[in-house]
Amino acid sequence: SLPKKEIRYMRSSKRRRQRAEHTESEENWLISYADLMTLLWGFFVIISAFSVPSKDLIEKLKQETAESMGGEYVQPFNELTDELKDVLDQLNLTENAKIVVLSDGVKLTIKSQYFFSSGSASLSRESERILSEIGKVLKRQNGKFKILVEGHTDDEPIQTKNIPSNWDLSSARASEVVRLFESVGVEHDFLRPIGLADVDPLKTVKGLVGRELAAARAENRRIVIRLQEILPSHIKGVKE
Repeated sequence: SLPKKEIRYMRSSKRRRQRAEHTESEENWLISYADLMTLLWGFFVIISAFSVPSKDLIEKLKQETAESMGGEYVQPFNELTDELKDVLDQLNLTENAKIVVLSDGVKLTIKSQYFFSSGSASLSRESERILSEIGKVLKRQNGKFKILVEGHTDDEPIQTKNIPSNWDLSSARASEVVRLFESVGVEHDFLRPIGLADVDPLKTVKGLVGRELAAARAENRRIVIRLQEILPSHIKGVKE
């Protein structure tokens, strides 16, 4: 048999080897865990880099949070829409104008018959008065919104010396409205006139005749005023 001293040495060596193996095993596990955390961190960095804040999602989150806590969700742009509704009511245009709240602002649509005579891009005195009142509301929003003024015609082609096409007619009408807004104090930098001719109709005219055709064309002749919210720089990725 082996001497007791040698036996104790062998036992001690075995314990040291076991401790070393155990330590090495622990270190291997920690390395694998650290690698996993690094990969996850890199994954979330990539996801964050490609993500874009969504105004729709933000508003939906606000609504769900308010409802879950027993509160009341307040739709965005309430103050602006209330002002516009008051002006339309005072001008007796409530039945012939429509206000729609969008995720990024407000859209106001008014039939162009209240502003322009057929084939003309000149504003009458009455239409100037109407647009001036609307412009005063927009002036109070200076710096908060881009104001896009869209001119829309019907599908009947126009070709005169001064107005050779519906593109020219719709653009001229939009520009007239923009100039009037600027004259009442709406800042130049936030105004955008857009002529869309007949390419974005509200009502289709295909197959219509008589009164139905005339009514559809009247709906399509319109001025649309879009107020698009100017977003802070940290969420500029949201579609404007």
